[in-house]
Amino acid sequence: MNNINSISINDIQTGERHRKELGDIDGLAHSISDDGLLQPIGVTPDNRLVFGFRRLVACRDNLGWTEVPAVVIDIENLTHGEWIENTIRKDLTLSEMVAITDALRDFTRGGDRRSDQYRKSGSGVTKKEACEIAGWKMDKYDDAKKVVENAIEELVRAMDNGEVSPHAAAQLVDEPEDIQREAVERLGAAKTAAEKRGILKTVRRIKRNKEIAKRREAELKVPSKTASVRIFHCPFQELNDEAELQPESVQCVLTDFPYDNEFIDQISELARFANEILVPGGLLVAYTGQHRLSDKFRLIEEHLTFRWIGTSRWHQKANEFMPYKLVSKSSPFLIYSKGDWTPMRKWSDTLEIEGCEKGDHPYQKPIEEIEHLLQYFTQPGDLVVDPCGGSFTTAVACQRLGRQCVSCDIEKEYVVRGMERLAEDRVTTRQESGPHDGTAPVDMPCSPDDLAA
Repeated sequence: MNNINSISINDIQTGERHRKELGDIDGLAHSISDDGLLQPIGVTPDNRLVFGFRRLVACRDNLGWTEVPAVVIDIENLTHGEWIENTIRKDLTLSEMVAITDALRDFTRGGDRRSDQYRKSGSGVTKKEACEIAGWKMDKYDDAKKVVENAIEELVRAMDNGEVSPHAAAQLVDEPEDIQREAVERLGAAKTAAEKRGILKTVRRIKRNKEIAKRREAELKVPSKTASVRIFHCPFQELNDEAELQPESVQCVLTDFPYDNEFIDQISELARFANEILVPGGLLVAYTGQHRLSDKFRLIEEHLTFRWIGTSRWHQKANEFMPYKLVSKSSPFLIYSKGDWTPMRKWSDTLEIEGCEKGDHPYQKPIEEIEHLLQYFTQPGDLVVDPCGGSFTTAVACQRLGRQCVSCDIEKEYVVRGMERLAEDRVTTRQESGPHDGTAPVDMPCSPDDLAA
């Protein structure tokens, strides 16, 4: 570069320009009108344009200038000069653009270029005007500013490097710092543009996995002094005395009671028993079968409040009910609460579990299904009661998930098998998880041999 001269615009030869998209010429013209031409154009000694075509157009066509400041450059290859001007440079990062826009907003110009209303307000440059001068849209500025002011440094860098859009980065800012950091790490590992665009979906997966891990960790850290599983050989009407259950001490009564006519007369007693031991807001979750279902509804509702009916579906051998020529592959479970109920988490009213488990009882439910219900309606450390133990699947599931459990059955054979099953499950769990896995100990009132005697 040699010197700066004011030359006639009519003398400048623009020639064939490779950049066709000129962008916001009106905004550039307003900026030049308000603040002057901060950077002159570049021409050769014989007035051939090297760089500054947008500035030249704004001054000539919008502002009506006849002369323009120009730097005279001695260069032979104009194409090479245009390429250098437009490519061999470093654009401002978005965080730098935010800083410049904020600086423009702090600047107050004289009143001669303002309306009377604007002059009276005493304000500086508006956000809209500052964005127009800086050359970007307000919503992009708002997103980038939110990131600059609130995000971790790694996320700001990722935005500046173009790895994540300002809009996506602004949404990530609302997440905790550890989520932001893991998202940026995922961005660094992303190999395709689609993977980078899908970062918000990735964040949702990260959060979901963290929630699952947190819940599992809580299940393993239940204090062993309170996490006990006890089973008794008695009818549920005597369980209060046998287990010394306290009123309003149980979070959930989860059971699969007999569906036949013989047990119908005991359903009201069972509901009253549940009402006595449940904490306010506690639940009775009971498999009922479809037989005389309306009677079962009526008897339970004498003591508890109906909330919902769920369905357990299976894919194995069906139950046939010949009077109706029915092939049944589902069973309802009813949900009642003691007073008001506030769900702890999202849950599904349809359970579909592959496989069939009948090795310990004719009406045994799959343990995976019972585990789902426990995770829907209880927390680690909660006390769960199953007054119709049967296969004692509820007790085993509570042992695995760190819930306390009290259960009983009137059949000695099933109580003995239940104790054996709990012991076998403890051994299996320790072998899989190690000796200090936090598994709830089983507090048995007597040994299987004593019961068998």
